[in-house]
Amino acid sequence: MNLIEIGKKYPSSKNISGFIQLYEKYFSSLKNSKINILEIGVEGGDSLRIWREYFTNANICGIDIDKKDFKIDNTEILQGDQSDENFLKTLIDKYKNFDIIIDDGSHQAKHIIASFKFLFPYLNNNGIYVIEDLQTSYFPRYGGSRINLNKKKSSMNFIKSLTDTINYEKNDRPFYKKSNFDGHIKSIYFHQNIAFINKGESVNYFYNEDFKETFVDKIKKLISNLF
Repeated sequence: MNLIEIGKKYPSSKNISGFIQLYEKYFSSLKNSKINILEIGVEGGDSLRIWREYFTNANICGIDIDKKDFKIDNTEILQGDQSDENFLKTLIDKYKNFDIIIDDGSHQAKHIIASFKFLFPYLNNNGIYVIEDLQTSYFPRYGGSRINLNKKKSSMNFIKSLTDTINYEKNDRPFYKKSNFDGHIKSIYFHQNIAFINKGESVNYFYNEDFKETFVDKIKKLISNLF
């Protein structure tokens, strides 16, 4: 069965939000792969049951700040804070790397950003990092704003800032403050209330090893630094 069919068996909010259809689109190529999956935010466990039934060859781990009193076959459920680096390190010590990470946790901007900054380096190339329920980025109680849509510390603007790292090319960025994500994000897809961030190495299309900077190029760059 595909994800949409499996999703109908479980009362996950991913069905109501329309996320399950998007997951079918982005996850179908990984269905039978031997991969590691991490979901942040377990709630009643329905989404973990969906993943368990769909990804038959995957190692699946769910984490939640609240202790859960249920078990799911061949699925690990751990209690911990998604913004606690010491806790997250225990996951990395065990799983080493992940191929899919889904953040359906607190939805607090500071937690989303902290989790991403720590976990993204441990996402395999061609892996997918998903952040759900981004409508909370416009709620003040989640660290967002309905008025200032450019608020730097909101979850949406953090993800938007990652789009510049896709186009980063090290040889021609005057006065640029380097990001740890430069050259390591292949694409970002935004849908209503959810974003899919695909990891992959950038290609220096314009400034590869064969590029030779001329004197005119140097003058142009010097002038561009003033604007």
